[in-house]
Amino acid sequence: MAGVGERRAYCYALPPVAITLLLVEDDAFVRPALTRALTRTGVFTVVPAEHGEQALQIFDEREVDAILTDLQMPVMDGLTLLGHLLERGSRVPVAVMTGQRITPELAGRLHGFGIAATFSKPVEISTLADELQRAMSPATVGRITGITLFGFLQLIEVERKTGLIVVHGAGQEGRLYFDRGNLVHAHTRRLDGLAAVYDIVGWPDPKLEIFYKRKSREHTIKEPLQHVLMEAARLLDERGITIGGAPGDGAGADAPAPNVQEALHEAMDIDGALGVALIDYASGLSLGTAGGSAHLNVELAAAGAADFIRAEGRVMAAAGVKDAIEDVMITLGKQYHLIRVLGADVHAFLYIVLDRERSNLGMARHRLAAIGRRITL
Repeated sequence: MAGVGERRAYCYALPPVAITLLLVEDDAFVRPALTRALTRTGVFTVVPAEHGEQALQIFDEREVDAILTDLQMPVMDGLTLLGHLLERGSRVPVAVMTGQRITPELAGRLHGFGIAATFSKPVEISTLADELQRAMSPATVGRITGITLFGFLQLIEVERKTGLIVVHGAGQEGRLYFDRGNLVHAHTRRLDGLAAVYDIVGWPDPKLEIFYKRKSREHTIKEPLQHVLMEAARLLDERGITIGGAPGDGAGADAPAPNVQEALHEAMDIDGALGVALIDYASGLSLGTAGGSAHLNVELAAAGAADFIRAEGRVMAAAGVKDAIEDVMITLGKQYHLIRVLGADVHAFLYIVLDRERSNLGMARHRLAAIGRRITL
């Protein structure tokens, strides 16, 4: 089978059209079912044939990119079909599926035909589609390195890509489907929809593989991706889990407590950070700052946020809301402003300003919360 190379998350060299797949299957139930299922993936345009002889006629009449054939069929079986293709010097990749046991002799014959992949019936549709795409269209498949799952999901949204992200972690497999940048469906063996997303993003050290152009028939997620990621980060924060695979986030619950300035410098390592401050919201005084510029007085902005926190506290008290503020997000045209309160008993908060184009909002929220938990005053 053709190998799949490592590729960075920003590589998007894709063929412009779907793969024309000649499906050769004699079973009157299996053939249309496979045709519909593989067509729905968005990767394949399936042309069905009942047996090898009909497949050769189609092969002579039109161009096909790949062939998937059964072996045991009437009129002309799969091995005979493979022999004819070999005689014609065909270089079209061929995959085989069969319900018979693959003996060493049969395996040797298939190897001689240069088979790209072999499947034993019954075969799970998702597995079949994955392996066919890897074998028949390796340019549309990539293993993702050098980026976190949170970051890659946001990149897919920004680039408005359609495809399937397969995530392996914690001994499980999860599937995340995007349609033109929108997260539309997620699935694990036990969960679907948002519950599956929240489970997948908590897996440690996830391995990512993307299958471009793959589509999902099910649309179980309506919420915008940013809302989903922020809620996922909140749930992970409650469980004390560091977002998997983030290089150098250093936010584990067992890490030593930093002093204030160390914490602020750590916060400046968050992607897109422009400035950060630690503010005593009872007095509005700054306990420390990092970053900022001539165009961004983060200390002044954070002091103004202290007025907001105090005012919101008064509103909650007047309304009889017996709860505490955890965090606040303010969205501007080019920036995010995040406020993270350190705790109900600590009258202080972290205030960070992020560049919208360079930041990962869900990741920033999670890391700021983790840093805040470790600050002692």
